[in-house]
Amino acid sequence: MTNALPRKKMKSSTLTHLLLAPLLAATVLGSCGKKTVEPEAPTSSFAIQLEPVVGPADLELKTKTYTKADGQAFTVSTFMLMLSNVKLTRADGSAYAVPDGYYLFNAADPQSYQILIDKVPLGDYTGISFVVGVDDAHNNATAKGGALVHTNAMYWEWGGEYVFLSLAGTSPQAPASSGHLLTYDINGSKSVRVVSPAFDKGVVLPVVAGHVPAIHMSVDVQHLFESATPAKNINFATTYIVDTSSPWNQVMADNYAAGMFTVEHIHAN
Repeated sequence: MTNALPRKKMKSSTLTHLLLAPLLAATVLGSCGKKTVEPEAPTSSFAIQLEPVVGPADLELKTKTYTKADGQAFTVSTFMLMLSNVKLTRADGSAYAVPDGYYLFNAADPQSYQILIDKVPLGDYTGISFVVGVDDAHNNATAKGGALVHTNAMYWEWGGEYVFLSLAGTSPQAPASSGHLLTYDINGSKSVRVVSPAFDKGVVLPVVAGHVPAIHMSVDVQHLFESATPAKNINFATTYIVDTSSPWNQVMADNYAAGMFTVEHIHAN
């Protein structure tokens, strides 16, 4: 009888070890399987400041008459753009593509002149590119937010797609039968254009913590109508309405891709 108690104690101790062993093993294996969470790379913001102009003059809606190089006159009452797929490049050839960035510029709304882009990796960037238009994956009837909401004036409900550039105005050279109106709505997958306005030599966009540098960029309406290729120049007497079905749709897209956007300067702030 005196030996019974020690034997029970030994059995209890052995049982405890048997029960704890799987738990200890699981703890060890679990700790080995944990992934190290790397800290997120620091980021900051930059802005694109758009300035609508016509040649050397500021764009004034409805009130000012402008003249093309061929002497044809025009006014502008509406001027809007859809911009997307902004990409910054570095001197070493690497790049940062802004995810899910779609922006509506409206000359009638000064608040749309500035596009603020955040969560950009820190660094010196030597170039920028972006798309005038909306890529095929988002240019459809699926409702979206931000600049892609279907209630904005650039979405055609009947066609289930966006207009990339819209300009309306008048010209005395346009037919009287049309009321001398000018109407240009550029859209369609074949009219998507990538634009890469160059920085001045040696100039960089410094994205650093605590500052918001800005790229000041002019948007020249004149380049919509005029080209270095004479065959692409717009004659208001014959080409005063352009939409999806017009052969001039892609020609005008070529025009604005070739020279409409110019980086005037960069504010390092």
